[in-house]
Amino acid sequence: MLTQEQNETLCRVGPGTPMGDMMRRFWIPAGLSWEVPEPDSPPITIKLLGEELVAFRQTDGRVGVVGARCAHRRAHLFWGRNEENGLRCVYHGWKFDCEGACVDMPSEPEESNFKDKVRIPAYPTVEAGGVIWAYMGPPEKKPAPPLFEWTQVPATHRGISKVWQQSNWLQALEGGIDSSHTNFLHGGLPPGQKHDDSDVMGRARNLSLAPVIEVVPTDYGYIYAGIRSTGEANYVRGYHWVMPWYQLRPGGRAGSSGHMWVPMDDENTMVYNMHYTFGYAPAPERSLKMQEAGNVPIWKRDALEPVGGGNEFKEDVDYENNFRSKRNMDNKYLIDRELQRNETFTGITGINVQDRAVQESMGAVADRTLERLGTTDRAIINARRTLLKAVKTVQDGGEPPGVAPTYYTLRSVETVLPQDVPWFEGMKGWLFGLEEPKTVMEVASGGGM
Repeated sequence: MLTQEQNETLCRVGPGTPMGDMMRRFWIPAGLSWEVPEPDSPPITIKLLGEELVAFRQTDGRVGVVGARCAHRRAHLFWGRNEENGLRCVYHGWKFDCEGACVDMPSEPEESNFKDKVRIPAYPTVEAGGVIWAYMGPPEKKPAPPLFEWTQVPATHRGISKVWQQSNWLQALEGGIDSSHTNFLHGGLPPGQKHDDSDVMGRARNLSLAPVIEVVPTDYGYIYAGIRSTGEANYVRGYHWVMPWYQLRPGGRAGSSGHMWVPMDDENTMVYNMHYTFGYAPAPERSLKMQEAGNVPIWKRDALEPVGGGNEFKEDVDYENNFRSKRNMDNKYLIDRELQRNETFTGITGINVQDRAVQESMGAVADRTLERLGTTDRAIINARRTLLKAVKTVQDGGEPPGVAPTYYTLRSVETVLPQDVPWFEGMKGWLFGLEEPKTVMEVASGGGM
């Protein structure tokens, strides 16, 4: 368990807070590029680390992330006119460019230089992987761009979506790095009986309700593994946690998946979900738009509701309501008690919806002083320690782990290994992108060593 002071440090992210200051040293996902699709398209509202902002693509194509309120009388710039390389407030016509400078002030005398003295907050941006990233920290500390491998593959090889979660960012992160809940929360009846047991991987996932969790610290966070044994072999899922809010998880032999749990404020999180293929072949055309019934990619069809003969799927995100899921606390996530009684452990449809249901049920900010953690919580315990240490490092004038671009080639993989092969030795070439992952059959025949 944590002390109340430690929990507050980990969960409070606003300006001037220890965690907020540490997080501002990283590039922060601020939105999806398609939300501001073309020059002079309408601005969008965003919230990052407790700050109200707007994003807009100005005439020259650059994306601005700026304070949401006009410097004049604090009117909201969401109502503004995006025109001629600036966002113009509709109240008195003041216009601001993507760097926060006031470039026009028509309500003042033409000879006045007052506009040259007026600015609004503005943050540098880059676009990579279909995401708009903002840097909100000290200018002299700006790190290299966040060029994860998934941001560098062609758009035909990746999909990305986002959904609003009504909880503190930490319980969302901790749910993602918890490998032991999958047999229960995402499982069938009895617990764990979800997978085809015709191969070693399926049998391991069905039989091992208490995986062994191991953590290997790195300069960007850590690698962690969930190890499940059948007695004949070990099924291993290798993950990366990249400071402070990134997870890369296995997505099949030819691809990887992941999440980014980005704090909007202390009680709300924007969850980004991505999947990409390593380059063997593009993802199927209709799989490129990731939709929400758990925010799973369409090529993972089991959690989606088919409509129109199964070729289209019912979207479950309300794009007009800040990407809130249509399955939410207000409608009890559309839980089906008959389904829960006879088929699935939860009765809730959608893997990520299941995650949100339990994480949001913990309260806006979970009280970790009352927890009782066990051996399968090792990754969570290590993450908390790493985050608290990083906060102290920044307070002392140092650099937090994860700002150096040592994560560019990381991949997460799953495989089956002989029981006498240490998992890290057997997988490290794949995890760092130095070797191509092998199929289960290739490993079983000796091709994976």
